[in-house]
Amino acid sequence: MRVHIALFFVSLLYAILFSWAGQIMPTFLTPEAFVMLRVITATSLFFLFSMTIPREPIQWKQHGWEFAICGFFGTSANMYLFFHGLALTHPINGAILMLVTPLFVGIFDHIRLKAIPHLWFLIGTIIAASASIWLMVGKGAHFNSQTLKGDLFVAINALFYAIYLVRVKKIAHLYKPITINKITFTFGILYMLPVGGWALYNTNFAAFTPSISAKVVYILFFTSFLVYLLNSYAVKKAGPTLAGLYIYLQPVLATVIAMLLGTDSLTVSKALLMVTIMTGVFIATRFSPK
Repeated sequence: MRVHIALFFVSLLYAILFSWAGQIMPTFLTPEAFVMLRVITATSLFFLFSMTIPREPIQWKQHGWEFAICGFFGTSANMYLFFHGLALTHPINGAILMLVTPLFVGIFDHIRLKAIPHLWFLIGTIIAASASIWLMVGKGAHFNSQTLKGDLFVAINALFYAIYLVRVKKIAHLYKPITINKITFTFGILYMLPVGGWALYNTNFAAFTPSISAKVVYILFFTSFLVYLLNSYAVKKAGPTLAGLYIYLQPVLATVIAMLLGTDSLTVSKALLMVTIMTGVFIATRFSPK
C-alpha cells in the first residue's frame, strides 16, 4: 500500500509540471540553466537529508558504473531533453509523449527479467495508454513540423527515463533511496556542468516575478527532490514497471486539478476516459513484474 501511495503522489506532483515549465522557459530560465539548477538543488537536499541516516559505504568497484549510468539517463540527459523539448513544443504534446515511458519500461523490465508479459498486463497497459492519449488529445494537442524537434527531445527523454528506472533497480535493493539519489545527482552535476553552468551563472534572477519564483521552487523541491526519492523507494519495493505504469494517472490528475482551478470542465466522455485509465492501470499493476 505504501508503494502505491508513493507512486500516486509522484503522479500528482508531476501533473502540474508541464504547464508551469512552459511558463518559466525560456523567458526566465533557459532549459540548460533550469536543469543545472534542478540537479544542484536536488543534490544539496539529498546530501542534507542523508545526514539524518547512518552513512552507507559505496562499493565503487562493483556499483560505480551503475551509479554513473543512472546519473546520465535519470538525472541529467533525460532532464535536459525534457526541458529543452518543452521549450520547443506545446506542454500538451510533451504530456502525451511521456505516456510512452511505461511502454519502454515494461519492455526493458521484461527483458531484464527474461520474462514473457502476462496477457492481462498487456491488456491493462493498452487500455490505460489508449485512454490516456485520447484524454490528452481532447485537450488540444497538435503535432507539426514546428514542434517536431521539441517532440523528438521529449520522446527520447521518455526512453532515457525508462532506461533509468530499469537500471536503478540493480542498485535499489542494495542502498537506501537517499544514498542512491545523492550519488546519481552528483554525477548529474558533472554531466550538466559543461552545458548548464554558464547558462545558470548568466540567469537574471532579479527578473523573476513572485509567481515564477514560487513555481520554480515547487519544481526544484517537489519534482526534482521528492519525486526522485519516492520513485527510488517504489522501485526498491515493487519494481520499475509498476512505477512506470503510474505515469498513466498523470492525465487524470492533471484534468482533476484543472477542474478544481476552474480551467476545465467535467464531461461524460472525460469521466469515462478517466475511469478507463484507472481501470487499465489497476489491471496492469496486478500483473506487473516485480
